[in-house]
Amino acid sequence: MTKYGKMAAIGLSLAALWSSAAWAEPVKIALPVASLESMPIYIAQDKGFFKKHGVEVDVITSRGGGEAMKAYLAKEVDIVATGFPEVGLMRARGVDVELFFAQTSRVPFAMISRKDLKLKSVAELKGKTVAVTSPGSLTSNLARYFVKQAGLDPDKDVSFVSVGGGGELLGALKSSRADAAMLFEPFVTVGIQTGIADMLVDVPQQLDAFSSSPLATSKTFVEKRPKEARAVFDALAESLKIIHGDKATTLEIAKKVFTNADTKVLEAALARMEKSYSQDGRFTRANVDQTQKISVDMKIMPKVFPYEDVVAPMAREGGK
Repeated sequence: MTKYGKMAAIGLSLAALWSSAAWAEPVKIALPVASLESMPIYIAQDKGFFKKHGVEVDVITSRGGGEAMKAYLAKEVDIVATGFPEVGLMRARGVDVELFFAQTSRVPFAMISRKDLKLKSVAELKGKTVAVTSPGSLTSNLARYFVKQAGLDPDKDVSFVSVGGGGELLGALKSSRADAAMLFEPFVTVGIQTGIADMLVDVPQQLDAFSSSPLATSKTFVEKRPKEARAVFDALAESLKIIHGDKATTLEIAKKVFTNADTKVLEAALARMEKSYSQDGRFTRANVDQTQKISVDMKIMPKVFPYEDVVAPMAREGGK
């Protein structure tokens, strides 16, 4: 090959690489709301971990789990942060969906009630209103579960109102639109420390082995875009190392996301969350089995699925 031929070949190769990179579709991730559970994503964005691992990611924040799942079902996004029971429900309906990344290994939620009501138990919510993000979301399913556990009929004894994200849920309590709310961090800590609400149910104490807010995707995405799937997983796993090893950096990034939150409140919320974050992004067999059992008992999942059928290979115990 002549000198000019070699140069032309190199030029064509570079052009092909540039074209491939320029036209690569970004991986789209839908979040139900902004919450500390999604710190692995926020850290990966802030620290450039997605780019480091060779993938472009767009993150879209919705107004509740129902809206985020609708975007997934409409194939508007590739990955969705959702509740574990919702994955089971979708699988039962024939939807191509599986667990992809464990942001947390338990549910760092809480049901809180207006401080002026001085409620001491969920049973006292009879005739009152509970705020959730959206119908069919994890906040809704958990709220209904604890209402039922208290001996009340969630369809008759309590009213539910869907208001959107954490700020809206606190707003519903402050305005007396709702008497209680199922919330997540940092909004649980904000509500309690600012004197808006009292703790009614500390969910992780009641459901210690219940996996919440997993990222889910389709088998099709993992099979057709394996490099991007692996890149997203590895970037998020790197974020978990920051969460468990660098509290100062985690707090600084949280402050960028939750700009209106007091620093001390965020610090307290992250401390409450610390034990809830996954160590490596993988789902243990015991956690998956226990979460499914609880979900079936809640009657928000129709059956228990085999571990290998519902967890992506890279997200399994010992996955590679």
